[in-house]
Amino acid sequence: MKPKNHKYFFEDVSKEIGVHKDVVDDLVTFYYAKLRKNLSDLSDTHINVTGLGTFILRKKKLEKAIKRNKDIIGNLEKMTYKGFEKYIPVKKKLKQMEIAFEKLKEKINNKKKFRNETK
Repeated sequence: MKPKNHKYFFEDVSKEIGVHKDVVDDLVTFYYAKLRKNLSDLSDTHINVTGLGTFILRKKKLEKAIKRNKDIIGNLEKMTYKGFEKYIPVKKKLKQMEIAFEKLKEKINNKKKFRNETK
């Protein structure tokens, strides 16, 4: 089974809906750009995508990534321009990961609390 490129479907979908091919292309591009942004920004612990499933943030992998980025920050020379240039994006990503980890811990605690209340 050979997967088909999504660009082949734009014409058929546009004829079926009755809009121009570029409109369908822009809509699909916008949707997946927004999806990629939400996935990379770690905006939530669970992201549901219709037709694809649910993307769930894993606690162990997130802990490893946070540890690895903290090690990277510790090894960078922040006093040089080159080191500081590398430091800024890593620090930003680390902050996003720590916020997502706090959300994940909060969700886990809420689940445990709910289970204990229902027993």
